[in-house]
Amino acid sequence: MKLNISCFGIHFLILYVLVFSLSISENVLAQKDTNKKTYHWEVRLSVGTMYDNNILKYSDKYIERFLNSEDEGRFHISSYDDMVFPYSVGISYRNNFIGDLTTILSAGYNSNTYSYNGIKNWGQYNISLRQLVARFSTFLISYSYIPNFYIRHFRDDDWAESIGYTPETYQPYEFSKESYNAWFQQYLFKKKTRVRLYFSYMKYFHNEHYTEYDCDNYLYGFRVYQLLSKSIRVDAGYKYITSDAKGIDVVNDTNEDDIANRGDATYKEHIYTVGVAFKFPKVFGLKNDINITGQYQRRFYQTDHFLELDPLHAGRYDTNIRVYSRYNLIILKYLSLTAFFNWIYRDTETTAELNRQYVSNEKDYSQYQIGIKINYRFQF
Repeated sequence: MKLNISCFGIHFLILYVLVFSLSISENVLAQKDTNKKTYHWEVRLSVGTMYDNNILKYSDKYIERFLNSEDEGRFHISSYDDMVFPYSVGISYRNNFIGDLTTILSAGYNSNTYSYNGIKNWGQYNISLRQLVARFSTFLISYSYIPNFYIRHFRDDDWAESIGYTPETYQPYEFSKESYNAWFQQYLFKKKTRVRLYFSYMKYFHNEHYTEYDCDNYLYGFRVYQLLSKSIRVDAGYKYITSDAKGIDVVNDTNEDDIANRGDATYKEHIYTVGVAFKFPKVFGLKNDINITGQYQRRFYQTDHFLELDPLHAGRYDTNIRVYSRYNLIILKYLSLTAFFNWIYRDTETTAELNRQYVSNEKDYSQYQIGIKINYRFQF
C-alpha cells in the first residue's frame, strides 16, 4: 500500500503559511484599539483531515469483490476507505463601488487529497461576485470548474465486444464539470427571516469511453432561514434538477441504430432540505455552535429504452438520504476549529421487477465521513 506523500507536503505548507500569517495578524490585533481601519482584502485558509469509509461509493457487492481480489482490472485503489486531507485557499476584495452598497469579489481553490488512493484526488476552482442591491437584498453569481473527477472503473462494453472480457476493458469513468450559479437573497421581518432563491447550470464532460453520459443539468430552488431566538435558527428548502444526458458515444456510434441502443441517463430529481443551527453557551470563554442539515432526494430516470437495452436506467428511481453536521469553535477572531460528520445513503429501485435485484446490487451504498478542520482568515 503506497502512501501519497504529496498530500502531507501540501498540508505542511498550508500550516506554515497559517502560522506565519497568524503571527502577523496578532500584531494587527494588538493595534486594534489605537488604529482602527477598514480592510478591503481577506485571505482564507482551511486545512483538515477526514476519514472516509467508502471513497468510491461501492455497494456491498463490489466491496466484497475488492476484498476477494475478483474482477481483475476493475479496482485501481489500494483500499476502499482512506484518510483524506481537505484543504482550501481563497481571497476576496470588498469595496463600495456603487454608493454605499457593498461589492465582494472572490476567488478560491479547494481540494481533497487521498493518503493511499491518489487516483481519487480532485480539486475545484471558484470565482464569484456578491453585490448588495438594497439594504436587505443581495445577489451572487459564481463560476466553478472541476478539471477531473474520478468515479471508478467500469467495463467499456464496446471494447468488450471487440477484444473480449479482458482486464483491459475496464476503463476509468471520469468527468470535468463547469457550473454557472446564481442566487438572490432577501431579509424579511426585521432580518429574522431570510429567503434565498437558487439557479445553476452545470455541464459535465466525460472521458472518451463514456461520452454518452455528457449532460446539461439545470437546478432551481429556494431555501428559507428563520431565526427563532438569539441562539436557534431553523431552515427548510427545495431544489429541482433536470439532467439531459447526450446518449451518444462519439467514438463508436456511427448511425441512428447505435444511438438508439445506447443507455440514457437522463433524470429528474427532487431535493428536500431541513436544517437547524444552535449557538451553545461559551466554553472557556469561546463561542461555539452546531449546524445539522438533512436532505431527502428522489431521482427518477427518464429513459424510454426497453429493459434489455438499458438495464441500469429503465424504470429506475433512487432514494438518497444525507445528513451533514458540523461543530464550530471560535478560538480567535480569525481562527476557528470545525469538527464534522457526514452520512450518505442511497437505495436504488426499479419498476422492472426482473431487474430489481440487479440495480440494487449495483447501486445501493452507504458512506460516512468524519473529520476536523482548522480555518483561518487574515484581513489587510
